[in-house]
Amino acid sequence: MTVGSAAAWYTDPAKATAASRGSSPGPRALDARGLATMHHILVQLGQVELRPRFAEACKAFGDIVWCDDLDDLAVRAAAREALAVIVDGADRGGIPAAPVVARIRSRRPDLPIVLWCDRVGADGATIAAMIEAGVSAVIIREERDFERRLLSALTRASDVAFQQLTDQALHRRVPTPFIPVVRFCLDHAVSAPRVEVIARTVGMSSKTLAAQLKRAGMPPVSSLVMWGKALVAAYRLEKTTESVAVIARSLGFASGSALRRLLKRCSNEPPQSIRATGGFGWMLRCFERQLAKGGRL
Repeated sequence: MTVGSAAAWYTDPAKATAASRGSSPGPRALDARGLATMHHILVQLGQVELRPRFAEACKAFGDIVWCDDLDDLAVRAAAREALAVIVDGADRGGIPAAPVVARIRSRRPDLPIVLWCDRVGADGATIAAMIEAGVSAVIIREERDFERRLLSALTRASDVAFQQLTDQALHRRVPTPFIPVVRFCLDHAVSAPRVEVIARTVGMSSKTLAAQLKRAGMPPVSSLVMWGKALVAAYRLEKTTESVAVIARSLGFASGSALRRLLKRCSNEPPQSIRATGGFGWMLRCFERQLAKGGRL
């Protein structure tokens, strides 16, 4: 098993200076890198020479772990740090990947598993076997929109990566009884649920929930919902090619400018900085600081 980086400044952290990040506070590069490298994408390709092409297409992500064979892949996929799996129809020895995919799927039902294969090399039977085994998506290498499809397959705002990364922040900063409240706000940021709806999910009235949050030194529900929007937006900015305007509309903002103002207020960064590698990690770290401080956004 070998580990490689899909981003240049991961390879040389010394180059990730505060100056290169504009108005960012000093610790930003280290904070973002420290968060991102806690998770990785597992990749098992039948042809080693395809690795550079894949790494280039996944440069928006964090660390890539190259698995030497299917056994290595199966072992690594069982770990919580694995956020996604990219697999060929067979390994370098010609062993079919479907049985291993089925085993991984039984252990990690929510893990994104993408079959990346040649149009000629993968026949209908191979693809059918992989679909039956539980792959999340099938991407043909020769397709021109390869990068967009790969990003789309791996980075939905509600996918396991977003949930796991935000869960870490919640368990570090949120009192246990309130984790379901904050989790609900993050998972339903797009629909911006009313306070009454959120309170009902934890068996409280809106007044009781507001009082309990205040007593615990937590931000009010309105701030938690807005942070949910900021985190979803930051995740999609870094991990997809969607424009600010498209993301803003999907999150219920009247314009891209409104989303830009929110991102600036939360992280002191413009969208173009958040789109760079580590942007979501920085937004998440800012969220943790707000949780520790309490009060409104």
